[in-house]
Formats: sequence, structure tokens, C-alpha cells
Amino acid sequence: MHPHLPPAFDNIHRTSTYAAGHHPIWPHAPLPPGPAWTHVTCRCGWAEIAESHRDARVLARHHRRYAADHPAYLPGTALRIGGRTHQADATGTHVCTTGTRHGWAVADGIGDYPLAAHAAGSAAATAAYVAAGRGAAAGLLAATGTLATVHTGDTVMVVATPLPPEQGGGWDIAWVGDCRAYEYNPDTGVLTQLTVDHTEGQQLRDSLAEHYRDRPQKLEDLAARRDNVVTSSVATADHDSLGHVTTTGPRRRLLLTSDGVHKPVPHASLLRAVRTFSGPGACANRLTLAARYFGGTDNAAAMVIDPIPAPVATELVP
Repeated sequence: MHPHLPPAFDNIHRTSTYAAGHHPIWPHAPLPPGPAWTHVTCRCGWAEIAESHRDARVLARHHRRYAADHPAYLPGTALRIGGRTHQADATGTHVCTTGTRHGWAVADGIGDYPLAAHAAGSAAATAAYVAAGRGAAAGLLAATGTLATVHTGDTVMVVATPLPPEQGGGWDIAWVGDCRAYEYNPDTGVLTQLTVDHTEGQQLRDSLAEHYRDRPQKLEDLAARRDNVVTSSVATADHDSLGHVTTTGPRRRLLLTSDGVHKPVPHASLLRAVRTFSGPGACANRLTLAARYFGGTDNAAAMVIDPIPAPVATELVP
């Protein structure tokens, strides 16, 4: 658990209900006319829709009852449009009703037009939903299938899901393009980048590292000019082209960002934000503000995920 988070487990699954106009999993089209559609959401990221307020409250009680026995995650997200005409960054979150499956995604649509925004939203929603049950790579490839059948827009993306204990108990990360995942270790104060950008700039760094060994800044200046050209995307992804990495537990604070955050913001400032702000929502918001402060003009998206272990049952003493 992040050291600044309050150890009050009874507050993690705090639910809310409100009138709905769009489905929480697929928010890109209005619901058809009919029942009194009602959203029910939880602080842990779980969301569902019901045909009445009564049904929504029943779902909420069911979620609070069963999810309380499992590890939970507090997600925080922030999006800023920057100097673009369209917000083509998107985030996706899926938590099953019983709290046993979780998936998250951050997508960055390619281009500044409506199809790019729709591609990012579609990919993030699909990837988070599928990754929760089948893993990060499966979630990303499911988004590839979605884009192939819906429209010609494209996006880059990073997808994350927790691994079960028998598989290491860490994070499962898949990505294409230049969206990134970081993990912050509060014990060492180190923010580790888990992904490697799929860009022409990164290819130059890898292929010319030995040649420019004594001139690293010259290589960086050369590569930076090609960092805006991605070499993989969701629409073209397959098992060979996507990036995939796993970590071994314990799970620590996870940060997912679009390039609108991590390109303008220095690594030291990313570290300062994840170390300083205990609330994931406040941390994500500060990261997107930092992108503007450091001169970023692109869409910016940040998602911060704090793992909370399952409460330990208290043994009753007679």
C-alpha cells in the first residue's frame, strides 16, 4: 500500500447512484429510451448501469459485500486537451462486480480529429474490459479487433492489469506506441519506467548507442526529432509488434501516461508528483497540470492506480 494512503478499508468501496444517459463501459452513444436508467459507481472504479434506482442500490450492496474480501485498487484519472481542437486522449477502467478482476488503459488517438478521439475511447474501453479477465496483451489485441470493425481511426495505448499470486503477483503491462507505464517504489523512492517507447527516436537510441557512446547528448538531440513518429499502433498490433512486460509483487503505485505528460515533464517532476500526492486523483491532476507548466501543448492523460491489500480477518478471542 502507498505509505500516505489512509488504512481505512471501510471507505474503499464507497458507492454512488445517479441518473444515467450513457453506459459506463461504452459511453460513446446515448442509451435508448425506456426505463429510468441509473448509474452505480464505486470509488474502486467499478461501474454498472441498472434500469431503476432500486436495482442500482441492489447492485451496490452486492458489490460492497463481495469486493470487500479481495484486494482493491484506487484509480485516479485526469485529462487535459492542451492546445488541440479535439481531446483525443482517453482512459478506460473495468472492475467486475465481485472485485476479483481489474483492467485499466490509457490511449492517445493519432491525429487531431473526431475519429482519433473515438478510436482512443473505443480502444481504452475495450482493452480495459477484456484485460480484466484475460490479461493485458489480450485486452490490447481485442481493441485492435474493435478498431478494425468500427472505423479507420487509430491510437496508441498502454494497458495494465494485476497478475494473480501464482503468476508473480505483480503488474501485467502491454503497450503500443509511446504511451508509458511507471511503477513507484516508496521504500527506495525510485520511479521505474516499465515500458519502452515504440518510436523511430527510440530505435535510433538503441541502434546508435555504441556509435555515440562518447556523445550521448548529440544522440539525444538526433533521436528527439523522431520521437513523434510511432512504429506501432492499436490498429496494426499483433503478438509480435506489441510490447509486453510483467513485474513480480508486491504491487506498488502504478502510473499510466500519454506522451502529452511524459514528454514535456522531466522525470524528476514525475517522481516528485507521485511521491508527494497521496490521493491518486490529485496526483493525476497535478501531472497534467505539470505538462502545461512545462510548455506541453498536446492532449495530456494520466492515470494513477494505488493497490490496497485485502483486509486481514481479525481472529475473535473468546
